[in-house]
Amino acid sequence: MSLIEVVTSHNIVVRFELASVMHRIAATFIDWFILGLILFLFAIVAGNNELLYWLFLFPIFFLYNFFWEVFNKGQSPGKMVLRIRVVTLKGRTPKVIDYFTRWIFRLVDVALTFGMLAIIYIASSGRGQRVGDLMAQTAVVKKRNDNNITLRSLVEIDNGKLVENNEIKYPSIAGYSDDDMLLLKQALIRYKQRPSDTNKKVIISLSDSISKELKVKIEEGEILKFLDRVLYEYILITR
Repeated sequence: MSLIEVVTSHNIVVRFELASVMHRIAATFIDWFILGLILFLFAIVAGNNELLYWLFLFPIFFLYNFFWEVFNKGQSPGKMVLRIRVVTLKGRTPKVIDYFTRWIFRLVDVALTFGMLAIIYIASSGRGQRVGDLMAQTAVVKKRNDNNITLRSLVEIDNGKLVENNEIKYPSIAGYSDDDMLLLKQALIRYKQRPSDTNKKVIISLSDSISKELKVKIEEGEILKFLDRVLYEYILITR
């Protein structure tokens, strides 16, 4: 299992498992199957009307991956089935220019070489990157099951007790991401289950980073209560 670590804009390290070559090949074949199905259905409807092919079918084939990644958070249908997605190594949500760079170089490492160049680069790169990923500074990772965060899954971290006060004290917490909050949740669970010195240092480091971002001062004895509150307010604001 290959892992990469991405430092977010809030200086929180998020660890991802890289998608394997086989996962990416399988996702590509699924997308090709979908495109083939579209071609088959379009041929039935359009017949021999060449103009319709150029006006509708060609753009669909040409922009398929770019469109899906931009409007579906880095996932084509094939990637959705395999539960993999595109992330940026810069610690932020990928922008349109990142997806465009991946897409334009797809012509080189996928289309013109029948995917062989992409396979070679993915297999040999330490971060599983094809040429488009290298140029865009992105990677394709496995989408963790716990990325689908719910209010209950995040805040039930203290023997099932939820914070009852709905007053928002830290509105700036909305600037964080789901991955940031997942990391915080996991760190809290590890510390509460095993309050070792190592886990305590992680908790203190996270508290220092977040309190500095939010411009609040937290006493050492209030760290856990503060971080629990941060998780809860993030859900109240973003869900």
